[in-house]
Amino acid sequence: MQMRVIMPHENVYNAVDAVIAHGFAAVEGTKSQAVPFCEQIIEALNPYEDVAPITSYQNVRNRGYLYLVVDTERFHLDDRGVLKRLVDQLDR
Repeated sequence: MQMRVIMPHENVYNAVDAVIAHGFAAVEGTKSQAVPFCEQIIEALNPYEDVAPITSYQNVRNRGYLYLVVDTERFHLDDRGVLKRLVDQLDR
């Protein structure tokens, strides 16, 4: 599965697949669109016992910002630089 930005009108399982495959899903949209969608993603990830998702966001150059659902089992707090670079690359 290729990494790409997910839109809030898409099927939530596209984002779930991204979290499982890459450790995060990047969602484009306003706060009122993206945050509820991120909550749906987290709820859809409940059956996966080895995934510990949180919601975050990152300012990016082209889109302004992206909301993220990040698996903290794959990206720990000390991995923030790695995740930031991946999201920046995705924004390009």
